[in-house]
Amino acid sequence: MSTSDVSKEELTMPKEDFGKNKKGEPSYTGILLGVLIVILILILGGLYMWNQQLQENANILPTPIEQRPTVEQNNEPESTNAEAEIETLGAMSTSDELDAIGADLESTTVSDTNSDFNAIEAETMNP
Repeated sequence: MSTSDVSKEELTMPKEDFGKNKKGEPSYTGILLGVLIVILILILGGLYMWNQQLQENANILPTPIEQRPTVEQNNEPESTNAEAEIETLGAMSTSDELDAIGADLESTTVSDTNSDFNAIEAETMNP
């Protein structure tokens, strides 16, 4: 291709003004787009930093302290009675025959529950 094949009009720079709209007024779309990108980068960076801080704080949490007393530490007077009642319940038969179930029901005492509830209520009302 030789230079004679291209006209002078095609070789000249365009006469449009970049950065201006069609009315000739300045266009701020580039500036607004740049500001939005910077704000988006700042927000994402802040979220990343916040996440890192949360992860660091999660690793520092104290281990929970056991608050329930052990059997040796439990000095309540009714604990020996409770243990005896539990052993009695464990002594029930595992049979599913009606006679065995009836015998287990007759050996179970539930009449003491009213006095137990009254004792508990008295303890909670008068500390």
